[in-house]
Amino acid sequence: MSEEMVPDFDINKSVRLIFATPLVVHDWPNSEQFNQDLEKLVRHSEDNDKDGYGTRSNAGGWQSPGNLITWKDPVVDIFRQRIEKLVTNLLQETARDTGKNRSFRLMIDAWANINRDRDYNVVHTHPNCMYSGVYYVHQGEPEKAIPYSGLLEILDPREAANYVQIRHSVFDAREFVENIPGRMLLWPSWLKHWVHPYQGKGERISVAFNVNVIEENEQPA
Repeated sequence: MSEEMVPDFDINKSVRLIFATPLVVHDWPNSEQFNQDLEKLVRHSEDNDKDGYGTRSNAGGWQSPGNLITWKDPVVDIFRQRIEKLVTNLLQETARDTGKNRSFRLMIDAWANINRDRDYNVVHTHPNCMYSGVYYVHQGEPEKAIPYSGLLEILDPREAANYVQIRHSVFDAREFVENIPGRMLLWPSWLKHWVHPYQGKGERISVAFNVNVIEENEQPA
């Protein structure tokens, strides 16, 4: 009798993911030469930056002006196309079906980051946009004995989420992402995140970006 009243069931069919937060982690293939060209462009920009270090979220290190996406270079064109591809694919998965053909226009800005030994980025969000992300160009040579060196950490935005935190489960309130060259991340701009101090030789190089999504007029399907 009890087995009939309390049968086994597939929990996946009963779970609703409410307030879900998408984090896209995509490793672009065939990026070695692309990364070398992008790194060369970023270093050239730093060498010619007469205004000194930028001050968006960085504590130390260097950040370029936010107009990187307008730089006239073939590598920037490919970088923009990669962002557009990632965002468009995400929109196709997350936009609700209204019975009409929906089209979106993207407005993108981007800036380069170079972190050297002990440089880091403070906890922050990216206001006035829909999505934010980062592309990793060069990992540097982080000290293997130092945990989290140069890692991106994303924080759970729900105020009381850590009250029910269970370690090593989906309820963890922290998410770490390794900065592998060729990897592009995308997340809602309101997600708090920061970069742990980079400790090691060389430079940790990345390009961050913001995306605003503007929906064009819907057309009948």
